[in-house]
Amino acid sequence: MKTPLQISKVWTDEESIYAQTTTGEVASYRFADWHVLRSATPEQRADFTLSYCGIHWPALNEDLSFEGMFEAAGICPRGIDRCNVIYSE
Repeated sequence: MKTPLQISKVWTDEESIYAQTTTGEVASYRFADWHVLRSATPEQRADFTLSYCGIHWPALNEDLSFEGMFEAAGICPRGIDRCNVIYSE
């Protein structure tokens, strides 16, 4: 069983949200690609929490997965029974 990639850092700028793994891989989602995030203010976009498998914006009721982010970047295929990209404090 392959060891999952572990998220070490998540940050935003005006256009995207980024996640970096402990081994240095970086993937991102553009806010413009997500209706709710595209319409949100910069303050709302910056107000997120991290869970084991993704990013949650409580005020916007929006969730994005780390696994989907890293799959879209061509870094990691989706797992069948578990996340291949995780966050743990």
